Amino acid sequence: MKKRNFRTHRPLFTSPVPASMKSAKIKWKILPIFWMAMKRLAMTLGFLMIFNFVLMLFVLPILLSGEVAPSLPDKIVLYADLKEGLAERADQGGFMEAFDEKPMTLRALVDALDGASYDKRVEGLVVRMRAGSYALSQVQELRAAVKRFEASGKFAYIYSSSYGEGGLGLSRYYLASAFDEIWMQPLGVVSIPGVHAEAPYLRGALDKLGVYPDFFQRKDYKTAYENMTAKHMSRYSRETYEALIGDIRDEILADVPAERGISAEAFLEMVDKGLFSAQEAQEVGLITHADYGDVLLDHVAMKLTGVKDAQEIEENFVSIERYASSFSEHRAFLLANMPEIALIYVAGAIVPDSDGGGFGGGSSVAAASEIAPAILKASRDEKVKAIVLRVDSPGGSPSASESILRAVEKAKERGKTVIVSMGSAAASGGYWVSAYADRIFAMPTTLTGSIGVVGGKFSIGELSKKLGVNWDGVSWGENAGMWAVNSAFSESEAEQMNAMLDNVYEQFLARVSKGRGMSVEQVDQIAGGRVWTGKAALEVGLVDELGGLDKALDYTAKLIGAPNRMKAAITVRPKPKTALEMIAELLEGQVMMGQALKMQSEAFKAFAPAAEMIRVQSAEPVAAYEALRLQ
Repeated sequence: MKKRNFRTHRPLFTSPVPASMKSAKIKWKILPIFWMAMKRLAMTLGFLMIFNFVLMLFVLPILLSGEVAPSLPDKIVLYADLKEGLAERADQGGFMEAFDEKPMTLRALVDALDGASYDKRVEGLVVRMRAGSYALSQVQELRAAVKRFEASGKFAYIYSSSYGEGGLGLSRYYLASAFDEIWMQPLGVVSIPGVHAEAPYLRGALDKLGVYPDFFQRKDYKTAYENMTAKHMSRYSRETYEALIGDIRDEILADVPAERGISAEAFLEMVDKGLFSAQEAQEVGLITHADYGDVLLDHVAMKLTGVKDAQEIEENFVSIERYASSFSEHRAFLLANMPEIALIYVAGAIVPDSDGGGFGGGSSVAAASEIAPAILKASRDEKVKAIVLRVDSPGGSPSASESILRAVEKAKERGKTVIVSMGSAAASGGYWVSAYADRIFAMPTTLTGSIGVVGGKFSIGELSKKLGVNWDGVSWGENAGMWAVNSAFSESEAEQMNAMLDNVYEQFLARVSKGRGMSVEQVDQIAGGRVWTGKAALEVGLVDELGGLDKALDYTAKLIGAPNRMKAAITVRPKPKTALEMIAELLEGQVMMGQALKMQSEAFKAFAPAAEMIRVQSAEPVAAYEALRLQ
């Protein structure tokens, strides 16, 4: 057989080519190349069309939910379904929540109730409360609105299968106690076992893993990472928690017994007991009716028509969302050319930039890159006469907080009044952005203060050794390895870190001193990282007045010549993102649909506090942040 010579360097996935064969010249043909490009373009466009069609099947119900509703009946019973707590912003949660049925914002709910108080068509209110997390400060704002609604001569009933069957019952019952009648299913449970605050201390587990938490704080009460660095609660944390819980106890004791017609001593005994069946709760006066939802509807029908049949008044029930939409559209028409109040939200962990929505929920952070320009734009708008910042944030990046504060300062230099309304929390960086406000409002149970800083890193050097990982490298600069994860801070690096913390803390004190008209020494005495309730913050001079967003807006409206917020044009800036805008942002990155999207949304909700802390820590090595949560 004749021996054939083959090329030594040949392609892996082709047949061997004899050396004697010459490669054919490549003939470039324009038409086939163009045809192939057109086919690929058509395939891409086809995929996008199919994707958009499927996506719109999910999105259309959300988009159409805001369409103009039919005219309202002459007799109205407002109906509210509280499912997932109370949102601060319309776009809170980002794209991950776009496929969920969003709860109403607290402001929309309060304004709708206050508007309904003066609406002669509205006879009453029925609320169904389901499971959900309710911050105490938000509960207090909503309770006050319910009491004003009742004071106008209208009835207010609430129904729930249980009040805290799985925990968090006291805040839910605290809200329910403001209603004329409290209904609960016969097999329901009232759970009011007081307030419990605890945290998992992970230092022992981290030591076993070989992870060293190397953190520093200014000062003793700044305990944001204490559960990582210690095995037990410090006396400073214990003192803070005891003071906060004491203030919360006083607020609840001042409200609930008086509204339910029982003594404070009797209510304290009920709290000590903790759990009540429906029959027990009705006997001691915690609820008024142990019965079913359909019985409640018949009860409402009897009150309106004298006929005990809910079908008779089916058309009279109007959802609070539908009523709020009609109410806000009417106000917008009447106030179209009136002077404006710009309402700007600082909600979530304060970071330099948003991640653009995405799966992480970009709208759940307060991005200085969006908030500061919104403040500056409002300050240059001649129609805007005042700015209200709604701060609901545990803090975050000092530089991001400073960017927002600088925008507030520039707005004031341009002659704009800046008012701050604090939500459930306005602590650390949340207080930083509030410091220069002309007036600060907070609810009695708002968590604020925490004027301090914390910074550091985790070292996984010992963990690496256990896993057989050897770190090796080169460096330039004495402190080049400061942020290396395989070793703790050296003496020189720790010195630099502490110097940076000292500088940030001193700058924090200086800004509070300037904004609140105190000496730096006076600020230092109430700072040190200590968290205060709004009630205590009023006493030490960190806030000016107790009240919610409604009260802050009423105050601001009077400053610009309107009798109250209902007679003032209020615009939210920047405008909340629609579902389509969040989807457009998402398409810049990755795509995910269906049940997997829903599951990931729930996962983000569950781990939101931990994710928030990680986000703050990754933004900057030093944080003006307070991880404390009470509900």
